[in-house]
Amino acid sequence: MTSRKPKVVTLDDFETDCIPSPLIEIHRRLRRGGHDALLVGGCIRDFLLGLSPKDFDTATDARPEKVRKLLPKAFIIGRRFRLVHARRGDTTYEIATYRKEPPSIKSPRGGRGVSPENTYGNQREDAFRRDFTINALYLDLRRKAVIDYVGGIRDLNDRMIRSIGPPDERFQEDPVRMLRAARFAAKLKFTIDAEVTSAIHANKYLLAHVSRSRMRDELMKLFLTGHGVASYQSMMDLNLLASVFPQHKAAGPMIEQAMLESDERHASGHKLSPAYLFGAMLWHFYSDRLKALESERGENMKAGELRQHACYDVLRMTRRYVTLNREAQQFILSIYTLQNRLERKLNIRRTLDHPRIRAAIHLLALRAKVGEVDPTLVAWWEKRQPPQVADRPRKKRSSRHDRRSRYGKRQLKTARS
Repeated sequence: MTSRKPKVVTLDDFETDCIPSPLIEIHRRLRRGGHDALLVGGCIRDFLLGLSPKDFDTATDARPEKVRKLLPKAFIIGRRFRLVHARRGDTTYEIATYRKEPPSIKSPRGGRGVSPENTYGNQREDAFRRDFTINALYLDLRRKAVIDYVGGIRDLNDRMIRSIGPPDERFQEDPVRMLRAARFAAKLKFTIDAEVTSAIHANKYLLAHVSRSRMRDELMKLFLTGHGVASYQSMMDLNLLASVFPQHKAAGPMIEQAMLESDERHASGHKLSPAYLFGAMLWHFYSDRLKALESERGENMKAGELRQHACYDVLRMTRRYVTLNREAQQFILSIYTLQNRLERKLNIRRTLDHPRIRAAIHLLALRAKVGEVDPTLVAWWEKRQPPQVADRPRKKRSSRHDRRSRYGKRQLKTARS
């Protein structure tokens, strides 16, 4: 696994038809400039496993400033990781310079400190700084050859998720790698190496210090990409879900149903709304909090106020771990407060006119599957719910756009006169 010379495997049957033509041109420009241009990471892993690659990342020895000069429509992003994004049509391709481990890495107290990640290196050093062996493979499109420094091809054949270097150090450098291990195990149906599993159990407390935005992004990848049930089970096996939802065990049946629904919608070519998924996963916490508030303040507060307070308390707890924007919070509040109307068939016409009614009935159906409400009630509302609107309403033009439009008309009128 630590051999100095890489293992090079030629892919005789490799066809470049699966590679986007703009990406092939990007590699040509980099090579003409005298630099390496290799595909790296998940796209190689997925191709070798017979899956359809989605993200194509490029690694090169050229510094970001040089890459930007060689490629049109390219710009540098990032502070911790300086990367180049090259736009081609509606697609953005990522180009990263070879890096090596920073000279000294301290175990992060909060995982929020900025370490000197822009320490550039060579191809071998770049391979050994990555998280798992199956993600450290390089593909040379010109030679049609896979370059393996860390035993990634062997682990792909063994269907094993193995860390590059001591897993304790890897997870202390970036705790999100523990979530990635769970995701890869679920998505690829791989086994996690015993050392990696032990290191996850020893370092899972570090997830409490991961930035909320990164946590949200990882959860979306875990639960909204077609393998939610397997990801949920993987998180349960590794006891990682407690870092996001401390009381998740009591909400297990509801979360499992939400994962099933997410996978079904993904398989049918649709995506479940992230806000709806969080609403379904948090419903049990909301229900428990509402009951507690009713017993504590039921005599002094109206029912509607109690429901709002319960929802705000749950959202406040969740925001300690995961970022939820204002729109998502309002969405969850709406479908929660509508449940009372649906259960009691209150204000039927007004309820059916609510913009979130379909999502609320969807949540009611999910609750029926776990035995919380009568399925006949769900059927009654589903017969009456408004049809789904395929076309989204056009966005309202900004006032700035209107001012420009009026200014243009005035100029045109003046020119004609």
